[in-house]
Amino acid sequence: MADEINVIVVNRGRKFLYLRYTCPVTGEKIEKSSEETTEKEARKRAGEWQAELRAGGGKSTSARWEAFREAYENGKVFNLRDRTAEKICSTFNMVEELMKPDSVKRITRPWLTEFQKRLLNAGRSPATVESHCRHLKAAMNWARDEKIIQTVPQFPKLNKVRSAKVMKGRPITGEEFDRLILAVDTLLKMPADPKLEVRQRKENQRESVKFLLRGLWLSGLRLGEALSLTWDQWADGIRVDMSGDHVFLLIPAESEKGGQDRTYPVTPDFAELLRSVPESQRSGFVFNPILHRGDSRRLNSVSDLIRKLGKSAQIKVDEKGGQAIWASAHDLRRAFGARWARRVSSMVLKDLMRHASVSTTEKYYVGINAAETAALLAGLLRNPESAVTGDTVPEKAAGGDTVPEKAAGGDT
Repeated sequence: MADEINVIVVNRGRKFLYLRYTCPVTGEKIEKSSEETTEKEARKRAGEWQAELRAGGGKSTSARWEAFREAYENGKVFNLRDRTAEKICSTFNMVEELMKPDSVKRITRPWLTEFQKRLLNAGRSPATVESHCRHLKAAMNWARDEKIIQTVPQFPKLNKVRSAKVMKGRPITGEEFDRLILAVDTLLKMPADPKLEVRQRKENQRESVKFLLRGLWLSGLRLGEALSLTWDQWADGIRVDMSGDHVFLLIPAESEKGGQDRTYPVTPDFAELLRSVPESQRSGFVFNPILHRGDSRRLNSVSDLIRKLGKSAQIKVDEKGGQAIWASAHDLRRAFGARWARRVSSMVLKDLMRHASVSTTEKYYVGINAAETAALLAGLLRNPESAVTGDTVPEKAAGGDTVPEKAAGGDT
């Protein structure tokens, strides 16, 4: 079909003559400037392009930014997960807003340095800047493979001082988690209506939210993962497997951040929470938070409620522009990672956190809390034998229960 490509010269009344052909696959008319003013030279360019197209088998993408973005989104992004596609779209939008490129060939190392600088000056965190750069680099690699550009420029590393703060929030403590649970009753006030039915609905709402919070605290699941967690073996999304002696999470590729089918163990305390649900109720979604209009699976709505609870409980996890950032669902995940980082190896914690790489685990959760290290050393001083045996002082979980020290070999 490539031998059907015929490039012609078109006079569009502009400085340069244009070259055009009709794509034999889509029927789309493709054209570009010949960058020549005479028909003789333009015909030479047409012959060269025609030979290149026939050898390559089809459509050639222009280096113009708009054409490059459209080609990348149509040829690569369309089959990615929705969240990934949204992030790539956000990256391209930021490039256009801050840099206004006319051609992908404009992207050089100095250009990238300026892009990073403008992102930081616009208030983006170093982690967000790095994320935008990763997506842009992947797009540039694709452009090189498609022969739109010859080489991919080297992406500069962010200043280490600017990127030292890797977390947007912080792990919340057990005492703060207790306050978060109490805030549910404060925020979701019992109505004055004396009707038993009305009061029961409000109590069901409170319990559904508390159950979700406990699940996030004990599992380390991201909020979206928790809302898609299901008891049903053949359902879409993340599934609970309780068929054997241990409890596992079965995560299909489309629901996994790493894009692969995976099976993960759960910690003993989360397994205990799941087993506390009567067998007769183990169908459908595991977590069913009730908002004002009933059960909700809307990520933004549930996330907003948890942030309101964090504010009500006065759990400040960060500050930005002089404004307090209150605890969110992801701070419960951070707390899970921080707790288990003291009990298990980096490789085990990687599986518990469902990270694709152990370097991510070590970057965010291993050796970052000096206060906990000091407390651990103080405990060893009080209990010298633990320095020999390797035992650590059991940590009290929310509610006063002792968290098991053993991460593997127990009831998972």
